[in-house]
Amino acid sequence: MKPLLFKVPTIDDRSFRIEQDTMPHFYGHLHFHPEIQLTLILEGEGTLIVGDKIDRFAPGDVLMLGPNLPHVLRSDPDYFQPESTRQSVSVSVLFRPEQLEMGVLSLPETGHLRQLLTESQHGVRLRCQTNPAFTGKLEQLPSQRPFEQLLTLLHILDELTTRTDREVLSVTAYVQPQRPDDHRRLERVFSYILDQYHTQITLDDIANVASLTPGAFCRFFRQHTRKTFSTLLNEVRIEHACRHLRESKQSISQTAYVCGFTNLSNFNRQFKTITGLSPSEYLRRYNS
Repeated sequence: MKPLLFKVPTIDDRSFRIEQDTMPHFYGHLHFHPEIQLTLILEGEGTLIVGDKIDRFAPGDVLMLGPNLPHVLRSDPDYFQPESTRQSVSVSVLFRPEQLEMGVLSLPETGHLRQLLTESQHGVRLRCQTNPAFTGKLEQLPSQRPFEQLLTLLHILDELTTRTDREVLSVTAYVQPQRPDDHRRLERVFSYILDQYHTQITLDDIANVASLTPGAFCRFFRQHTRKTFSTLLNEVRIEHACRHLRESKQSISQTAYVCGFTNLSNFNRQFKTITGLSPSEYLRRYNS
Protein backbone atom coordinates (compact mmCIF):
# COMPACT_ATOMS: atom_id res chain seq x y z
CA MET A 1 0.00 0.00 0.00
CA LYS A 2 1.44 3.34 -1.05
CA PRO A 3 1.97 5.94 1.66
CA LEU A 4 -0.15 9.05 1.67
CA LEU A 5 2.75 11.46 1.24
CA PHE A 6 3.14 12.06 -2.51
CA LYS A 7 6.54 13.13 -3.84
CA VAL A 8 6.19 15.60 -6.70
CA PRO A 9 9.20 15.48 -9.07
CA THR A 10 11.07 18.76 -9.09
CA ILE A 11 12.67 20.73 -11.91
CA ASP A 12 15.99 22.47 -11.28
CA ASP A 13 15.87 26.26 -11.35
CA ARG A 14 12.09 26.37 -11.57
CA SER A 15 9.63 27.65 -8.97
CA PHE A 16 6.72 25.59 -10.33
CA ARG A 17 6.02 22.46 -12.36
CA ILE A 18 3.58 22.03 -15.25
CA GLU A 19 2.04 18.59 -15.80
CA GLN A 20 -0.16 17.51 -18.70
CA ASP A 21 -1.58 14.04 -18.08
CA THR A 22 -3.58 11.68 -20.27
CA MET A 23 -4.34 8.45 -18.43
CA PRO A 24 -6.97 5.68 -18.33
CA HIS A 25 -7.95 7.00 -14.87
CA PHE A 26 -6.70 9.47 -12.29
CA TYR A 27 -4.38 8.53 -9.41
CA GLY A 28 -6.85 6.82 -7.11
CA HIS A 29 -5.26 7.01 -3.66
CA LEU A 30 -5.91 9.60 -0.99
CA HIS A 31 -2.69 11.63 -0.77
CA PHE A 32 -1.17 15.01 0.02
CA HIS A 33 1.96 16.96 -0.88
CA PRO A 34 3.57 20.21 0.29
CA GLU A 35 2.93 21.89 -3.09
CA ILE A 36 -0.20 23.83 -4.01
CA GLN A 37 -1.90 22.07 -6.90
CA LEU A 38 -3.91 23.98 -9.51
CA THR A 39 -5.65 21.51 -11.84
CA LEU A 40 -8.00 21.79 -14.81
CA ILE A 41 -10.01 18.64 -15.56
CA LEU A 42 -10.33 18.32 -19.34
CA GLU A 43 -11.74 14.79 -19.44
CA GLY A 44 -12.84 12.43 -16.68
CA GLU A 45 -15.53 12.08 -14.05
CA GLY A 46 -15.66 10.56 -10.60
CA THR A 47 -15.68 11.11 -6.87
CA LEU A 48 -13.81 14.09 -5.44
CA ILE A 49 -12.57 13.99 -1.86
CA VAL A 50 -10.84 17.11 -0.55
CA GLY A 51 -10.29 17.29 3.20
CA ASP A 52 -13.73 16.63 4.68
CA LYS A 53 -15.62 17.35 1.41
CA ILE A 54 -17.07 14.58 -0.78
CA ASP A 55 -18.50 15.56 -4.17
CA ARG A 56 -18.27 14.93 -7.91
CA PHE A 57 -15.64 16.19 -10.31
CA ALA A 58 -16.29 16.70 -14.02
CA PRO A 59 -14.70 18.23 -17.13
CA GLY A 60 -14.31 21.98 -16.77
CA ASP A 61 -13.62 21.87 -13.04
CA VAL A 62 -10.68 23.96 -11.87
CA LEU A 63 -9.32 22.83 -8.48
CA MET A 64 -6.84 24.65 -6.27
CA LEU A 65 -5.65 22.36 -3.51
CA GLY A 66 -3.46 23.75 -0.76
CA PRO A 67 -0.31 22.29 0.78
CA ASN A 68 -0.75 19.07 2.77
CA LEU A 69 -4.49 18.95 2.02
CA PRO A 70 -5.54 15.27 1.64
CA HIS A 71 -7.33 14.72 -1.67
CA VAL A 72 -8.19 12.15 -4.29
CA LEU A 73 -9.90 12.24 -7.68
CA ARG A 74 -11.31 8.74 -7.84
CA SER A 75 -12.42 7.94 -11.39
CA ASP A 76 -15.77 6.20 -11.84
CA PRO A 77 -15.69 2.36 -11.94
CA ASP A 78 -16.15 2.13 -15.72
CA TYR A 79 -12.75 3.81 -16.22
CA PHE A 80 -11.13 0.72 -14.67
CA GLN A 81 -12.80 -1.82 -16.99
CA PRO A 82 -10.31 -3.62 -19.31
CA GLU A 83 -12.33 -2.72 -22.42
CA SER A 84 -12.81 0.94 -21.43
CA THR A 85 -11.84 3.58 -23.98
CA ARG A 86 -12.46 6.48 -21.62
CA GLN A 87 -9.64 8.84 -20.71
CA SER A 88 -8.75 11.13 -17.84
CA VAL A 89 -7.02 14.28 -19.06
CA SER A 90 -5.80 17.19 -16.97
CA VAL A 91 -3.38 20.10 -16.87
CA SER A 92 -1.83 20.96 -13.50
CA VAL A 93 0.51 23.52 -12.00
CA LEU A 94 2.31 22.54 -8.78
CA PHE A 95 4.28 25.05 -6.77
CA ARG A 96 5.60 25.63 -3.27
CA PRO A 97 3.81 28.67 -1.84
CA GLU A 98 6.91 29.90 -0.02
CA GLN A 99 8.80 30.23 -3.30
CA LEU A 100 6.26 32.63 -4.77
CA GLU A 101 5.72 34.38 -1.44
CA MET A 102 9.44 35.18 -1.19
CA GLY A 103 9.41 36.58 -4.73
CA VAL A 104 6.61 38.10 -6.72
CA LEU A 105 3.98 37.62 -4.01
CA SER A 106 6.00 39.73 -1.59
CA LEU A 107 5.04 42.84 -3.60
CA PRO A 108 2.19 45.02 -2.30
CA GLU A 109 0.37 44.66 -5.63
CA THR A 110 -0.03 40.92 -5.12
CA GLY A 111 -1.47 40.95 -1.61
CA HIS A 112 -4.81 39.61 -2.89
CA LEU A 113 -3.02 36.56 -4.31
CA ARG A 114 -1.53 35.72 -0.92
CA GLN A 115 -5.07 35.62 0.46
CA LEU A 116 -6.03 33.14 -2.26
CA LEU A 117 -3.13 30.87 -1.26
CA THR A 118 -4.43 30.92 2.30
CA GLU A 119 -7.90 30.00 1.05
CA SER A 120 -6.43 27.07 -0.87
CA GLN A 121 -5.69 25.34 2.45
CA HIS A 122 -9.39 24.39 2.39
CA GLY A 123 -9.45 23.58 -1.33
CA VAL A 124 -11.09 25.82 -3.92
CA ARG A 125 -13.16 24.84 -6.94
CA LEU A 126 -14.38 26.84 -9.91
CA ARG A 127 -16.81 25.21 -12.33
CA CYS A 128 -15.78 26.45 -15.79
CA GLN A 129 -17.76 24.21 -18.12
CA THR A 130 -18.97 27.29 -20.04
CA ASN A 131 -15.90 29.50 -19.71
CA PRO A 132 -13.39 28.48 -22.42
CA ALA A 133 -11.57 31.80 -22.13
CA PHE A 134 -10.47 31.02 -18.58
CA THR A 135 -9.76 27.31 -19.03
CA GLY A 136 -7.87 28.11 -22.23
CA LYS A 137 -5.22 29.89 -20.17
CA LEU A 138 -4.54 26.69 -18.26
CA GLU A 139 -4.61 24.58 -21.43
CA GLN A 140 -1.94 26.68 -23.11
CA LEU A 141 0.53 26.51 -20.23
CA PRO A 142 2.44 23.37 -21.38
CA SER A 143 3.34 24.97 -24.72
CA GLN A 144 4.61 28.27 -23.28
CA ARG A 145 8.12 29.40 -22.38
CA PRO A 146 8.86 29.43 -18.61
CA PHE A 147 8.53 33.23 -18.35
CA GLU A 148 5.20 33.14 -20.22
CA GLN A 149 4.04 30.35 -17.91
CA LEU A 150 4.78 32.49 -14.86
CA LEU A 151 2.82 35.43 -16.28
CA THR A 152 -0.09 33.17 -17.23
CA LEU A 153 -0.10 31.57 -13.77
CA LEU A 154 -0.30 35.02 -12.15
CA HIS A 155 -3.15 35.99 -14.50
CA ILE A 156 -5.00 32.78 -13.57
CA LEU A 157 -4.55 33.37 -9.83
CA ASP A 158 -5.63 36.99 -10.24
CA GLU A 159 -8.81 35.97 -12.05
CA LEU A 160 -9.57 33.34 -9.42
CA THR A 161 -9.57 36.06 -6.74
CA THR A 162 -12.25 38.00 -8.67
CA ARG A 163 -14.59 35.04 -9.18
CA THR A 164 -17.39 35.20 -6.63
CA ASP A 165 -18.63 31.78 -7.79
CA ARG A 166 -15.56 29.91 -6.52
CA GLU A 167 -16.36 27.32 -3.86
CA VAL A 168 -14.40 26.61 -0.71
CA LEU A 169 -14.50 22.82 -0.41
CA SER A 170 -13.32 21.63 3.01
CA VAL A 171 -14.40 23.03 6.35
CA THR A 172 -11.11 21.85 7.79
CA ALA A 173 -7.72 23.21 6.74
CA TYR A 174 -4.88 20.70 6.98
CA VAL A 175 -1.76 22.65 7.82
CA GLN A 176 0.58 19.85 8.89
CA PRO A 177 0.58 16.14 8.11
CA GLN A 178 0.49 13.71 11.00
CA ARG A 179 2.31 10.43 11.52
CA PRO A 180 3.08 8.39 8.36
CA ASP A 181 1.43 5.30 9.88
CA ASP A 182 -1.80 7.26 10.27
CA HIS A 183 -1.63 8.32 6.62
CA ARG A 184 -1.22 4.74 5.42
CA ARG A 185 -4.04 3.55 7.66
CA LEU A 186 -6.38 6.33 6.48
CA GLU A 187 -5.53 5.63 2.84
CA ARG A 188 -6.43 1.94 3.30
CA VAL A 189 -9.75 2.92 4.87
CA PHE A 190 -10.69 5.38 2.12
CA SER A 191 -9.70 2.96 -0.65
CA TYR A 192 -11.80 0.22 0.94
CA ILE A 193 -14.84 2.50 1.29
CA LEU A 194 -14.58 3.74 -2.31
CA ASP A 195 -14.23 0.17 -3.60
CA GLN A 196 -16.83 -1.50 -1.39
CA TYR A 197 -19.44 1.22 -0.68
CA HIS A 198 -22.11 -0.85 -2.49
CA THR A 199 -21.67 -3.79 -0.08
CA GLN A 200 -22.62 -4.10 3.56
CA ILE A 201 -19.59 -2.75 5.46
CA THR A 202 -19.74 -3.31 9.21
CA LEU A 203 -17.75 -1.45 11.83
CA ASP A 204 -15.79 -4.64 12.47
CA ASP A 205 -14.96 -4.90 8.74
CA ILE A 206 -13.55 -1.40 8.48
CA ALA A 207 -11.77 -1.63 11.83
CA ASN A 208 -9.99 -4.76 10.54
CA VAL A 209 -8.91 -2.83 7.42
CA ALA A 210 -7.35 -0.23 9.72
CA SER A 211 -5.85 -2.91 12.00
CA LEU A 212 -7.60 -1.36 15.01
CA THR A 213 -10.27 -2.39 17.47
CA PRO A 214 -13.72 -0.94 16.70
CA GLY A 215 -13.46 1.56 19.56
CA ALA A 216 -9.96 2.67 18.61
CA PHE A 217 -11.01 2.96 14.97
CA CYS A 218 -13.96 5.23 15.79
CA ARG A 219 -11.65 7.58 17.71
CA PHE A 220 -9.02 7.48 14.97
CA PHE A 221 -11.51 8.13 12.18
CA ARG A 222 -13.21 11.07 13.88
CA GLN A 223 -9.85 12.59 14.78
CA HIS A 224 -8.66 12.53 11.17
CA THR A 225 -11.88 13.24 9.25
CA ARG A 226 -14.06 15.16 11.76
CA LYS A 227 -16.80 12.68 10.83
CA THR A 228 -18.11 9.34 11.99
CA PHE A 229 -17.51 6.35 9.75
CA SER A 230 -21.26 5.95 9.07
CA THR A 231 -21.55 9.61 8.04
CA LEU A 232 -18.73 9.35 5.51
CA LEU A 233 -19.99 6.02 4.17
CA ASN A 234 -23.47 7.50 3.64
CA GLU A 235 -21.97 10.52 1.87
CA VAL A 236 -20.05 8.28 -0.53
CA ARG A 237 -23.13 6.14 -1.18
CA ILE A 238 -25.38 9.16 -1.80
CA GLU A 239 -22.80 10.73 -4.13
CA HIS A 240 -22.90 7.55 -6.22
CA ALA A 241 -26.69 7.40 -5.95
CA CYS A 242 -26.96 10.90 -7.44
CA ARG A 243 -24.90 9.81 -10.44
CA HIS A 244 -26.92 6.62 -10.75
CA LEU A 245 -30.22 8.52 -10.74
CA ARG A 246 -28.95 10.87 -13.43
CA GLU A 247 -27.45 8.26 -15.73
CA SER A 248 -29.48 5.05 -15.33
CA LYS A 249 -33.12 4.16 -15.91
CA GLN A 250 -33.46 2.19 -12.70
CA SER A 251 -36.03 3.13 -10.10
CA ILE A 252 -35.24 4.95 -6.87
CA SER A 253 -35.55 1.74 -4.87
CA GLN A 254 -33.22 -0.11 -7.26
CA THR A 255 -30.73 2.74 -6.99
CA ALA A 256 -30.84 2.54 -3.20
CA TYR A 257 -29.94 -1.16 -3.20
CA VAL A 258 -27.27 -0.79 -5.90
CA CYS A 259 -25.56 1.86 -3.75
CA GLY A 260 -25.48 -0.22 -0.58
CA PHE A 261 -28.70 0.68 1.23
CA THR A 262 -30.87 -2.20 2.44
CA ASN A 263 -33.71 0.01 3.65
CA LEU A 264 -35.52 2.42 1.31
CA SER A 265 -36.73 4.72 4.08
CA ASN A 266 -33.17 5.07 5.37
CA PHE A 267 -31.97 5.83 1.84
CA ASN A 268 -34.61 8.55 1.44
CA ARG A 269 -33.70 10.02 4.82
CA GLN A 270 -29.97 10.05 4.15
CA PHE A 271 -30.49 11.45 0.65
CA LYS A 272 -32.54 14.36 2.02
CA THR A 273 -30.04 15.02 4.82
CA ILE A 274 -27.04 15.14 2.48
CA THR A 275 -28.50 16.80 -0.64
CA GLY A 276 -31.37 18.80 0.86
CA LEU A 277 -33.76 17.09 -1.58
CA SER A 278 -35.67 13.84 -1.73
CA PRO A 279 -34.60 11.46 -4.53
CA SER A 280 -37.74 12.29 -6.54
CA GLU A 281 -37.18 16.04 -6.06
CA TYR A 282 -33.57 15.61 -7.14
CA LEU A 283 -34.66 13.83 -10.32
CA ARG A 284 -37.27 16.46 -11.13
CA ARG A 285 -34.75 19.26 -10.68
CA TYR A 286 -32.13 17.48 -12.77
CA ASN A 287 -34.59 16.75 -15.60
CA SER A 288 -36.19 20.19 -15.62
